Amino acid sequence: MFRMILRDLRLSPVRTVLTSMSMFIGILAVIAASLVGTVGSTFLSATNAQMSGRASTYMVSVDLKSMDELSAHSMQTLAESMSQVTGAVVTPVVTLSDGLNITRNVRSGAPIGDSVIDATLTVASYRDIYVLPMVSGRWFSPPTAQAGLELVVNKAGASAFGGTGSPVAITSRQTQTVTAATVTGVVNDGRSDPRVYINTVSFAFFEPQLWAPASLAVYVHPEHDMGDPSAVTSMVNDMVYDALGGKTSGIQRVDNSTSYDEVLRYLQIAFAICGVLLLLVAALGLMNIGLADVEQRSRELLIRRALGASRGNVMMLVAGSSIVLSAIVAVVAVAVSAVLVMAIPAWLPPDSPIPDPAYPYAAALYALGGSMLTALLSSIAPALKASKLEPAMALR
Repeated sequence: MFRMILRDLRLSPVRTVLTSMSMFIGILAVIAASLVGTVGSTFLSATNAQMSGRASTYMVSVDLKSMDELSAHSMQTLAESMSQVTGAVVTPVVTLSDGLNITRNVRSGAPIGDSVIDATLTVASYRDIYVLPMVSGRWFSPPTAQAGLELVVNKAGASAFGGTGSPVAITSRQTQTVTAATVTGVVNDGRSDPRVYINTVSFAFFEPQLWAPASLAVYVHPEHDMGDPSAVTSMVNDMVYDALGGKTSGIQRVDNSTSYDEVLRYLQIAFAICGVLLLLVAALGLMNIGLADVEQRSRELLIRRALGASRGNVMMLVAGSSIVLSAIVAVVAVAVSAVLVMAIPAWLPPDSPIPDPAYPYAAALYALGGSMLTALLSSIAPALKASKLEPAMALR
């Protein structure tokens, strides 16, 4: 029976190819609907984590009796206590009162321009909250490493100041002292404007003439559910009180992970509807082709019935070609989709924040089941019609 089914598929190659293409497109559409939810979600979450922090990220504002409390030693104590927190990533971010002026290549003797650069003074754990792929060089050392001055720029900053190993000069409006530094790394933060990231602990120790903190904020990314934001506030309040004698004054969520969930859901529904419609079109095409095939092969089927073939055998012969074809096409479609998903990382730049996407195995199983069901339903009418042919008509 199986050989006869394969022979029937070879008798009309054009019909077989066109039917296969319609089913192939429908199956890929079903898999693509799931990919919108997996790969699309991965892309949006990675881009959001690069710009606004991982889901979920909170910014806790801190009030100090005096900014003099934020000395180099207290900054290190605070950073070390934050690095020991379990169940959450915690990092401080300091804002300077006058900002920083940075110019390229201190050896050139060029004057320091009066343009404040957007600088983020933080510690190593900042990169565990914000996804910042390294382009070159290295990120900050841990707070306990007693490292020297560490300065990392983004890609736009590398164009302005130079890449890893480039010398730069730093000063501020409140001092005429010029500090020489070296770029230790370049990151991709997704921003088009130059941005500098500075290790705030080493900066406070080695550049006291530039250390003029104006505010302190603490960013928290709970790795597990910590309940409501009040639990985050309480944790941060305990740390800043012990290290600085300060207290928290407010909390807000800064990541935008909830903003694209609804968009993804609508896109996934739209692709799923398209996939179902394409499979429906393939089913109608298979049914139409099957009915026409029964009309064309009616004499052959009548002779088979006259020679002793049962109604069930005739039904299997007519329906089997559609089912076997759908199984072959489904396997090919799943294999092609798997290759495409595995090829996605090769299309991404090396410093992309997007992780390698996972193949949607559940969607592949749904597509396989849908294609088999489509073939089965579309072959019922032609198979029933063929089984009702009377053997006596073959003798006319």
